[in-house]
Amino acid sequence: MQPNVIFVLLDGARNDRLDSSKDFSALKKEGTLLDNVTTALPYTIGAINAIFSGLYGKDNGVDAYYKMFRLKDSVKILSEIFHENNYFTACDLLSNKILTKRGFDVHQFHDEYVDNLCVRHPDFIRKCIKESKDKPLFLFLYFSGIHTVTVSDVLKKYNWDDTNFYEKKEKNLSKYDEVFNTAGIYAKIIKDTLNEIGISKKTILIFFSDHGTGVGERFGERNYGSFTYEETIRSFYLFIGHNITKNQHTSKLRESIDLFPTILDLAGIKNNYDGPGKTIAPYLLGKEKLKEKNYTFSETGALHGPYPSPKEPNVFCVKTP
Repeated sequence: MQPNVIFVLLDGARNDRLDSSKDFSALKKEGTLLDNVTTALPYTIGAINAIFSGLYGKDNGVDAYYKMFRLKDSVKILSEIFHENNYFTACDLLSNKILTKRGFDVHQFHDEYVDNLCVRHPDFIRKCIKESKDKPLFLFLYFSGIHTVTVSDVLKKYNWDDTNFYEKKEKNLSKYDEVFNTAGIYAKIIKDTLNEIGISKKTILIFFSDHGTGVGERFGERNYGSFTYEETIRSFYLFIGHNITKNQHTSKLRESIDLFPTILDLAGIKNNYDGPGKTIAPYLLGKEKLKEKNYTFSETGALHGPYPSPKEPNVFCVKTP
C-alpha cells in the first residue's frame, strides 16, 4: 500500500533552537532527526526548488531571487512524480512565488497575517482526504509564523546596516525562541491531527527547515540570504513514520537535495533520478548506518545587505564535516 507523504516546512527554523520548544523536543523522539543538513540555497524560493527537484539551483534554473519562475521545463519535481503515481497532490504555501503548480491538484496560498495555521492546516488535511477519493496523499504545508515575525520585527524596523539590531543578539535570540515555540505547538497539532484522523501508521511525516535565521551574528545579515554561515545554511529534517526508526538523532553532514531520492525510496516509487542527491532511506529504516558526506555546497545572492545580487548568486561555500 502506498503511504501518504506530508511535508511540513517550518520556514526559518534554526537547527540549534529545536529544544527551546518542549513540543518539538517531544516530537523528536517519535522519529529520526538529522540536524546537519546543508541547504542548497539559504532562502526559501531557492531552497524549496532544490529540495523538490533534487538539483542545485544552477541545474534546475532557480539559483537567484529574481529567477523564481524559471524552473526548467525539463526538470520533473516531486509533485509531478507523485501525481503520476496516482497520488492526490496539494499544497498550502505563503505565495505562488514559492513553487510551481506543476503536478498539484490543489495549489493554494494563505495570508500569513490573517490565517491561523493551527486551524487552517488541520482542516486542509481533512479536506484533502475527502477530495482524494481514497488516493494516497502528497501534501506540502508551509508554516510561515517565523517568517512573519522576522519581517515585522526585523526587516521593517531595521536597515541592513543598523547597528542597533546587531548589538542586541541575546534579545533577538530570546524573541526568536518565543516564535519558534509557536512552531513547535503547530507541529504537535499537525501530528495530533494525523492521529485523530487515523492515518499516522500509513503516513510519512517530514518536518524540515529550508534555512536557518540569523539573529545578528554577522553584520549585514538581518535574517538569511546574505551569507553562507552556519546559522543560515544548516537545516534539519525530522522523519516520522511507522517503519522509520524512533528516537534516532544524527549530526552527520548531509544536504537538502538528498531528500528527493530518499522520499521516493520511502514511498516505493521507481524513478530514473541521477542527480547529486543520495538516498538515506536505508538509514531511516534501520537497515544501514548513515554515511557522512565529505563536503556539501551552498550559494546565495542577497536581496539586501552589503553585497546584494538578486539576479545571480555571488556568495558560495563548501562545507566539510
